[in-house]
Amino acid sequence: MTQKFTAEDIQQAVADIKKIKTEYSPLLDLYEKIFVAQEKSKEAIKLEEFVIEKDKLAIKLSEKFPLVNLSEFRYDLGESSRLFSHICDILSADENEISEAVKRIAALAETDKIDLAEVFTSFLKEDEDFFKGLEKEHQVDRQVLGFVVFNSLKPSLNVFAENLSGSLDSVATWEKGYCPVCGSAPEISLFEENGKRFMVCGFCGYKWASRRIYCPFCENSDHETLRYIEIEGEEEHRVDLCEKCKKYIKTINVTKTTRRVYPSLENQATTYIDLYIEDMGYMAGNIKTD
Repeated sequence: MTQKFTAEDIQQAVADIKKIKTEYSPLLDLYEKIFVAQEKSKEAIKLEEFVIEKDKLAIKLSEKFPLVNLSEFRYDLGESSRLFSHICDILSADENEISEAVKRIAALAETDKIDLAEVFTSFLKEDEDFFKGLEKEHQVDRQVLGFVVFNSLKPSLNVFAENLSGSLDSVATWEKGYCPVCGSAPEISLFEENGKRFMVCGFCGYKWASRRIYCPFCENSDHETLRYIEIEGEEEHRVDLCEKCKKYIKTINVTKTTRRVYPSLENQATTYIDLYIEDMGYMAGNIKTD
């Protein structure tokens, strides 16, 4: 399943967090603009039909393979391009090092010195050489470009995952740690009513029911090498740690807060937790190291 939110949901979620984390207000204001723009963009997304053949789908489900590879994702070029420009405007508003990098990227796109269709497709193909080439030829910041591109594509990725989700109706609990739609790692996990645990994909945003006690990154289920740390003063937050692979995932217990929980926002509003856990020698499980 993919989670449905309105712009008003996000604005309220930001307002609630800002009340308790005032020092994060500038960052939260920035992400509020991006997340609201993405949710509004979803309403305009139009994707070509994508069908998985019945026999192929049966094999994927029985073998626990994800439904698609990242390169198979469809996206709305017009809407993604419009959002690309809008996100550049948001990030360029303040005068800082990142805004200068974004202004350069926006100028290249506006003058057709970079082809957004080629950029988007290369991103989905995970073509690092393409982006290294852009960096060398146009002196662009590759990480900043990747951030803008991903967030410009995100509404299309969410809609595409939602369109495919019906193929997973027969799967009550996905036993693997990777996303059943695209095979990516989860960025955050949730505990909901009746102790049910869910993972949220860091790439396409798909939310799936998972096993309650296990590491989604190495599938370790030995309770002696799994533990969690609660965050003092924030009973809704905890961090699940695996001693086997030394990776972690942040978890939100939505039953312990009255706030509207928007997972991507919660992830950005808890970067201090990441720093604390990383200082202990663990690594976020959705960070690629190769």
